[in-house]
Amino acid sequence: MRSDMRSGVKSLLVLILLGALSACQSDIPENDYFPLHKGVVWHYEVTNQWADQVDIEQFSITNLGPVQMSGDYADQPVSVRRSSDGTDYYILQDDTGSHRIGKRTVVELKPVIDKAERKILPGYADLEEGRFWTLESQPFILRGTGFHSLPDPSLKKFTMTNEITEVDATVTVPAGTFSGCVVITGVGIISIYADPRLGYQDIEIVQTEWYAPGVGLVKLLREEPMDLPMFKGGTVSFELERFEP
Repeated sequence: MRSDMRSGVKSLLVLILLGALSACQSDIPENDYFPLHKGVVWHYEVTNQWADQVDIEQFSITNLGPVQMSGDYADQPVSVRRSSDGTDYYILQDDTGSHRIGKRTVVELKPVIDKAERKILPGYADLEEGRFWTLESQPFILRGTGFHSLPDPSLKKFTMTNEITEVDATVTVPAGTFSGCVVITGVGIISIYADPRLGYQDIEIVQTEWYAPGVGLVKLLREEPMDLPMFKGGTVSFELERFEP
């Protein structure tokens, strides 16, 4: 009898847990490509390929929820996302889309507001192929080999043009296969003084992002090709391993 009761209690607990999980997941609308709900966590596998090196590491992002700002963003819908390296990103989300407005590192007491808002994604009504915008970026992995005194290209900023290139893509990552993804392709040119013989070289940097409905970013691929004695490029990829809604 007691065994049957324990079995019944376990079954009830499982049903309650499943119900709680379903309720939690349902809080994120299916048309939300950049969820900011408090407590949501993304776990990524990051692969860095540079020269002959391949490094794999883990990276996560956690939503901390809404925050009260002052100044120009007082009473605006701003939320905070914290990365596993301790950096807080301040996101303004409204009908026009999701925009990064500032960030705070572990050594800063308050956020540093960006000079201009950095659009991440347009609003749902504007998620259509051909939609584009620009933002300032800098290399992820391109850098000098350390055998010269030329400027470090990793510090060089450039303008990247982002464009929605697909709105119904399918992509497979360790966390599973996601359909209905919005794909954003960013392209930018960085000019580097390679050496006295070659002079300046224009390097095309390409970044591709896949955003799944109800989940958010599931994959990012950054390509920074260069293979010279004094400068090396490579690729960086983020792939979703686990999603905790």
